[in-house]
Formats: sequence, C-alpha cells, structure tokens
Amino acid sequence: MKMNSIKKSIFIFFPLLMAVTITCGKRPSNPTGIAVGEFPAPPINVKISIGDRVIGLDWGHSDLESISNFKIFRQDSSNNEFINVGSTDIQSFVETNLQNNQVYRYKINAVGINGLEGKSSEIVSARPAIFSILINSGQIFTTSRVVNLSFGAPATTTLIQVSNNSLFSNSEWITFAPTMSWMLTSGQGDKKVYAKFRDADDRDSVGELKDSIILDSEAVIRSFSHNAVNRILTPADIVHFVLVAGETGGQASLNINNIQQGIKLFDDGNNGDPVANDGTYEVDYIVPTGPEAEETLVVGRFTDRAGNASANLPASSRITIRKPPTPVNLIAVEPVANSSGSLNLFWSINSDSDFANYRIFRARTPGVSAESGLVTIFQNRNTISFTDSTLSRNTTYYYRVYVYDVTGLFFQSNERSGTTNP
Repeated sequence: MKMNSIKKSIFIFFPLLMAVTITCGKRPSNPTGIAVGEFPAPPINVKISIGDRVIGLDWGHSDLESISNFKIFRQDSSNNEFINVGSTDIQSFVETNLQNNQVYRYKINAVGINGLEGKSSEIVSARPAIFSILINSGQIFTTSRVVNLSFGAPATTTLIQVSNNSLFSNSEWITFAPTMSWMLTSGQGDKKVYAKFRDADDRDSVGELKDSIILDSEAVIRSFSHNAVNRILTPADIVHFVLVAGETGGQASLNINNIQQGIKLFDDGNNGDPVANDGTYEVDYIVPTGPEAEETLVVGRFTDRAGNASANLPASSRITIRKPPTPVNLIAVEPVANSSGSLNLFWSINSDSDFANYRIFRARTPGVSAESGLVTIFQNRNTISFTDSTLSRNTTYYYRVYVYDVTGLFFQSNERSGTTNP
C-alpha cells in the first residue's frame, strides 16, 4: 500500500520536472537576432593617419548593425598599459594634443548593443609629425601662375598628392620631393594649393594642409584727372590730382613734363586724399617756383602691391604754368617842393623779357590792390618815376606799382605812402 503511493508520486513528479526542464532551457524572445551572451567581432582594416600632434584612426566592422559604439585604447612610452582615450559611434577617431615624434599604439574594441565588449582589433602604431606646404616661400603675391611649392614632412614620407582644390580632383599620388613647380588656376585673386602625404607604411597625413597666395599679374589705371582745366597756374597755386586704380597698397605718381617728375599720390587719408584705402590715389599739389609750361602733358603712373606696373595714362587736359612778372620795389613816395597837390613816386626797373607795362594804383587807406583806383600806365620798362599831381593838399595817399607781362599775369610791388604839403 505504501509502495504504490511512492510510485504514483514519482510518476506525477517526473512529467512536472520535464516540463520545468524544457521551459528553463528555451531561449527568450530576441527581436534583434543577437544571442544573449554573444560577443561582437573585433574591428578590422584599421588604418592610421598622422599630423601635427594628431593621430587619426579609421576601421571597418563585419556587422555594424550589432554595434553600439567603439572604444579606443592607447599605449605610449609613458604608460605600458593601454588606456581608454575615448569612444565613438562612428568608424573613425582623431586624437589631438599629442607629442610629435613619440610612438603611440592603438587598439579598438567594439561594444555590442547587448552591452558586451568584444576582442580588440589589431594593434597599430604611428608617430605624430609636422607636415607643411608653402607657396613661393610664403610670399603674399605672385605675378605668375607658375609657382614653386616647398614641403615639410617626416623622413619616412614616400608619396605626395597635390591639388588646386580640397577634393583633390584629377590628382594622383606621386613620388615625394621637397620642392616642385606648380600651375595655379587661371584668373586673378586668392589661390589655394592643397597637399596630402603618405609614408612607407601606407599612413596618410591627417587634416587639411594648404597654403594660399594672391595671383596679381596686372595693374591698371582706370582714370587720371586734375582740376586745373582752363586755368593758368602760377607758383603757390594748388592743383588736385586723382588717379583711380581700383586696388589698394600700390604706389601712384605723376609726371608734369619738363616741370617735375615722380610727384606722389596718396591713398592714406592725407595730403589731399579724403578716404584711406579705397584704391583712389589723390594729392593736393602746390605749384613750385620754377620753369613755365604751356599746355604741358601730365601723365599718371601706377605700380600695384604685387609689383606690376600699369601702362602710363595721360590726363585728358593739359596744364599751363606761368610765372608772374618779377615785382619792382617802390622806393619812395615824396611830396613835390612848392606844390600842395603832388607826390613823386620812384621804383626799381623790371628786366623780364615778357614785360608789358607798369600800372600805378592808389588808395586813401592801406591795402592797395588791383581793385583800387588806377592812376596811370607806362609801356616803357625804363620809366621808373612818376609825379601824381591830381591830389588834395595835406592828405596821405597809399601806392603800389604793378608789373604786367604779355600774358596778362601781374605782380605788385611793396606798398608805400606819402603826404602832400599843406
């Protein structure tokens, strides 16, 4: 009776145990398809690139859909163990602020979306180093499309790629050399040249390496003018010259033929130039005492900041400069003896070749000018005295002697006064 009860219990427990065993061994549902406890594969095809205090890493993976992120580990001479220096959810990583010429070793671990971290990738190593490109030894301007490139790179560099654009279109890897000639793109203005380097271990330079230069192969004067149109200039007159070049930083000048060469124009807001650095060069020129010029050509000249010299451009209007007559000295104004209405004037002789006449001007107050009363005119240069006999008694009069030339220019003498007798 007791034995039968034990057997019956065993038969009841065994199916229950089987049911429990089958239930516990069943995999849970996993919509991602990744088995619980499955470690991700290591990254593959790890490539390393170098730059100035920079190392870049790129890699691939056989099953990116199962990866959450990648951990990057580094070992250097100051640490025998690999330390974690960062993580990323993309297949590249750049570390900066490293020490040039020191060896750094890297490995990469993949972390699955299940949180498990797989085995490390192969170990790669490199030394950061300085790369450089320089156009025409660092000059700012060039007048030619053909330039000289010089490069700085580690001794292990074997290949170089050069291009006029950052995409390196139509550019191929060639054997590295520290210098080479290069053709810039056509057209004036700022030009850039890009370079990439590769060493014997197939490691590329990282980052954008470029240099720039301004191509300026011509200078042009757009216009050149002055404000002395239809004017007869004399010494001390001011003429305003304007040369429009359209570019700043150049050197502008003008020549007044047979008078003065190399008169400088300015683009600095001074010397008659109203606006600095606008590409318009101006000057207020004071006519000096010197040779005369009749309908003289005035020519503008310009050299830009790159050293290109423009074609000279003459102003549309010529310039006439004439010297006024040499003034005489009014020596004395004296009353005439036994006369209460006369004064005698005495002056020095004028010896100019273009002498026309003497003109005597008189006033009752100081400040005699050509607007004062005209007393008389003498055509003979040898006439150097005059008696003014139309005066009131016991009265002071002021005089100047004006000398006129054949062109109509004149110059006044000093002023003197005299008083008639009572």
